[in-house]
Amino acid sequence: MLSTTTCIRHSEPSEYLGKDQVDPNIQVRLYRTDRGYLLRFDDTGDFLISEDGFSIEWCPASGARLEAARIDLLGRVLPLALHVRGTFCLHGSAVAFQSGGIAFLAPKFGGKSTLALALTNGGARLGTDDTVAVDPGPPARLQPGVHALRLWVDSASRLSDVPLRDTLPGDKQLVEPPAHRLQVDPVSLQAIYLLSPIPEARVAARRQRMSQVPSALALVRHAKLGPLFGGPQSVVWLRWAAALARTVPVYQLDIVRDFERLPEVVGIIGEWHGEQAEAGLPLQVGA
Repeated sequence: MLSTTTCIRHSEPSEYLGKDQVDPNIQVRLYRTDRGYLLRFDDTGDFLISEDGFSIEWCPASGARLEAARIDLLGRVLPLALHVRGTFCLHGSAVAFQSGGIAFLAPKFGGKSTLALALTNGGARLGTDDTVAVDPGPPARLQPGVHALRLWVDSASRLSDVPLRDTLPGDKQLVEPPAHRLQVDPVSLQAIYLLSPIPEARVAARRQRMSQVPSALALVRHAKLGPLFGGPQSVVWLRWAAALARTVPVYQLDIVRDFERLPEVVGIIGEWHGEQAEAGLPLQVGA
């Protein structure tokens, strides 16, 4: 298991690997150290990940907020630890049906968390939000992850019928589905969808399967730690992506971005995967 402790000392970085923008005013930088990897956030401080990925130490910066550190831990620190252990982490959300798990990949503001919550409300089980952890296999397996969704206030208020937690930085809300709506065990990965929002169409959702090479390249583009890593790691991601693309269908999913049409989307995706929305679990689309 991963262990997280507040560190007493930390290794000095020996090799700079890359940086990423957390928000307009905050950056994170990745370094190699003699003990593993170091993620240095401008606001929350240093996170040291051991060479084997099983230990995480936090050296908080002065004035670091626990809620911000939690977001950093879930968003980048844990994905790095999983990467070190051989898990392919993709930027997306995932749900599970009886037939297996499906993942939705998209950049920020792509609607993946909203779609995952809508499907969970409609009878699926939430597998993870923001980070999709996959064992490339074969066979490919979807690992359970973060069972809470960070949504913009408008999405959270429309789609959640459970009490919302405090607003997170950036006016986001944390939505936690009930326990019986969570996927807590690994499942086979049945499909990967690349979200492609469209303004309007007669059919609320349609999919087109991609061939193996474009699928693999697209998966590499959605690697969770892409901006932080480069060079040799891209080769590792390409190998994992190619293995996934050989055994798991990857689709472009054109989806109408309209709250009022989300029930249609849920129904269509459920039909693709042999399930229908459950009675008694209506999709909440009211204001």
